[in-house]
Amino acid sequence: MAVANHLVYLLHGTDATKIQQERARLVASLLPSQYRAENLTEFEPPLNRAQSLRQIMADLASELATPSFFPEIKRVVVVEQLADLLSAPSDGQERTAGERSRGKTKKTPEKRDDPVASFCRFLERDLPQTGNVLILTVIEEPDKRRRIQTSSPLYKTIASLGRILEFKEASIVFRFLDAFSNRDLNLALRTLPDILQEEDGCASVFRLLVRQVRFLIQAKLLEKIGDSRTDIEDFSKRNFPPEKGLNLLLEHPFTVEKTRRAAARWTISELNALLPRLERLIKIIYPSVNDTYVPDPDIALERFILEACARNADSRSAPLG
Repeated sequence: MAVANHLVYLLHGTDATKIQQERARLVASLLPSQYRAENLTEFEPPLNRAQSLRQIMADLASELATPSFFPEIKRVVVVEQLADLLSAPSDGQERTAGERSRGKTKKTPEKRDDPVASFCRFLERDLPQTGNVLILTVIEEPDKRRRIQTSSPLYKTIASLGRILEFKEASIVFRFLDAFSNRDLNLALRTLPDILQEEDGCASVFRLLVRQVRFLIQAKLLEKIGDSRTDIEDFSKRNFPPEKGLNLLLEHPFTVEKTRRAAARWTISELNALLPRLERLIKIIYPSVNDTYVPDPDIALERFILEACARNADSRSAPLG
């Protein structure tokens, strides 16, 4: 774990859960809860899309330059998914179709207007005078099409001033969850022993499956909404939990796209039928002291996967075990 005594923190990698946990831990160590309403500012892009310094530079610099009103209490600014740290070019992606049609993407900004260079100067010269802290979180895509650009001036500046932590998710987790989501029974069963060994047994795999089934159901519900970003955001606010880890649309765009593709392999009735099976499974993994007999949890977990991945699985399946 990082000790919260640096000016800048960059938390990046493919393990979104561990990144968010470390972010929460850092905020808690820097700011007592009673000061967060005043001293904590978060820049969260809509639907967790990447945001650029060109979009947020003025507000970001203003927040970081503002002194704390409380003696000995730092101001903390959190920025998620900063596109300027990623290897894929972000310039032009944030522009509208109308701007592109008017040829604005062809204009090359002068060096004095380069937001990355300006922000690096701000971090080096001004941030140390304020005592404030910047936390950057970047979730990389698993296939590495978009990953941290370690050769960028911004990355080098952060490395010289602060602390960079990488959180990698085991590839076996991706393979298992992709196999389950795509109903690839053969691959799911072949990877299950490895993931049981790598994770904390059946309980960890159960939590992964609950999260994945939840996301698949949400993706299935989104099929009727279409591709309108406004309609999707409105539907999410009305129907999905606002917490990360519970709302598919707050995950990385790569995860959202992959899950929505996989949801086409399921019907909503098949996904709903998994919920009582998960309820029965958790009673096997966490049995009551009054249970006279408890089936083997490894076998019960394997049977759940077999039934779930089977095409047109009967929702009236017999109890697990």
